[in-house]
Amino acid sequence: MPTSSRSFSTSLILCSSSFLLGILFVNWTYDHKTLWTPNPTAEVFALAKQHYTLLATEPVIIQHVFHTVVGLGLLGFVIKLYKPSESNKLFDGGSLVLFMAGLIVYLTNVRRGFYSVLDGDWGDVDEDTGINVIAASQVIIAFTLLGVLGLQVGQYYAEVQDDREQAEFEREQQELRERGQQEGDLRTATEGKKDK
Repeated sequence: MPTSSRSFSTSLILCSSSFLLGILFVNWTYDHKTLWTPNPTAEVFALAKQHYTLLATEPVIIQHVFHTVVGLGLLGFVIKLYKPSESNKLFDGGSLVLFMAGLIVYLTNVRRGFYSVLDGDWGDVDEDTGINVIAASQVIIAFTLLGVLGLQVGQYYAEVQDDREQAEFEREQQELRERGQQEGDLRTATEGKKDK
């Protein structure tokens, strides 16, 4: 049986995405100053680097919590996409693509950027550009997670609307059956009077 948008697996997806957005919100203070402030100063980049150094050297337990939350989100997708309905294929398939895109951006840009902050090896770019790449990547991840939330809310709305239309259709069918039953009873009663 397909999994609906009101299931436990949907809660896993929504909680995971919301938690990850909360983590990105914490970084927004630094990302905003490096990305959207005109002519950011060296002090702004130094603060961002200090912040990212703190994140890169966080205790292992915090990394495990982060990976567990990501894993729970992926588990929610696996559960919802096992024997999927058409709604699951479209909404959850799209959500999974966005979630995976965000995860790939995290692994290729943000996580690698954290290593660059620690070892000072920025590859082909300077340090300020590398910090901006981390910040821009986190904005991309935020948009992918917002897309996941939007598709999950859209699926919920579509299912509620479908349930309303189904209930309306069934009510109309019941009314037609009752009218047909009443007309049949009238015909039987009329024919019974004619026979007498």
